[in-house]
Amino acid sequence: MSFSSDTKNEIAHSRAAKPCCRSAVAAGFIRARGYVFPQGRAGIGVAMTTENPAVARYIKTLLFERFGASASLHVGDCGFKKGRHAYELKVAPEKGADRLLSQLGGIGPLGAADERLYKGKCCRKAYLKGLFLGVGTVSEPEKGYNLEIACGDEAFAYAVRRLMNSFPGIHARVRTRRGNAIVYLKNAEQIKDTLNIIGAHAHLLKFENVMILKNIRNRTNRINNCDNANLDRALGAANRQIEAIDRIRMEGRMDELPSHLIDMALLRLERPEASLCELGELLDPPIGKSAVHDRLRRIIEFSRG
Repeated sequence: MSFSSDTKNEIAHSRAAKPCCRSAVAAGFIRARGYVFPQGRAGIGVAMTTENPAVARYIKTLLFERFGASASLHVGDCGFKKGRHAYELKVAPEKGADRLLSQLGGIGPLGAADERLYKGKCCRKAYLKGLFLGVGTVSEPEKGYNLEIACGDEAFAYAVRRLMNSFPGIHARVRTRRGNAIVYLKNAEQIKDTLNIIGAHAHLLKFENVMILKNIRNRTNRINNCDNANLDRALGAANRQIEAIDRIRMEGRMDELPSHLIDMALLRLERPEASLCELGELLDPPIGKSAVHDRLRRIIEFSRG
């Protein structure tokens, strides 16, 4: 199972406490995945689809408990994903479809009828939960940070963006992919906040744990890269110092150096791998890092003269 499917499973096993919130969950899901179908003289039925069996069971139970609508469940192949099943819920006219449509304000573009269902903050959370169960995805946090709500038309997408951005700290955006308008987040902190809003608390913790591990790995890599770069610079400087000392010796000019520079040069030849601090501690009397650096600099300048 993917992180996205597991997140929906968690949400589907939670239950909205307030009747108004249960209505908002249903409205969000039906707006995302629902459609109407004619059934002869009996009237209009309501159907909705999902690829997640836990979501199908949750919505079926929700429709009956909240609206008294009895939905039949049909299982078929998912046409665009090999080996996956599609779960279709159908509410016939005589099974409560009319009542469902009247209470949810119909099925159509997000407008006054839908907004009436989520005036309160709790119901806005519930509506977003229903949308995510229907057309939401969240990527594996190990691979990257991305949460999407596939809305289809742009008008609906911008309405969903307004809904998401009504929560503090959320700054969702809209883009179009193959003609499908999508509301998305790529900021890890905002995705965490959204998982909290829709009630995916266990997967919020999993997401956060991955974030922490990735930050630790990135910080460790930066430290290692910095250490390696510093080591490379130190080795390069030591090689230049040794080359300068060898040049002075080959030219027979060592005796022209002051005695403290001769001591420094001989110590560097003896300890080519030592740091400046270590070289300073080996001298008698010991000197500091800056003094060692100054002496080696003067030796290099002397070799060029």
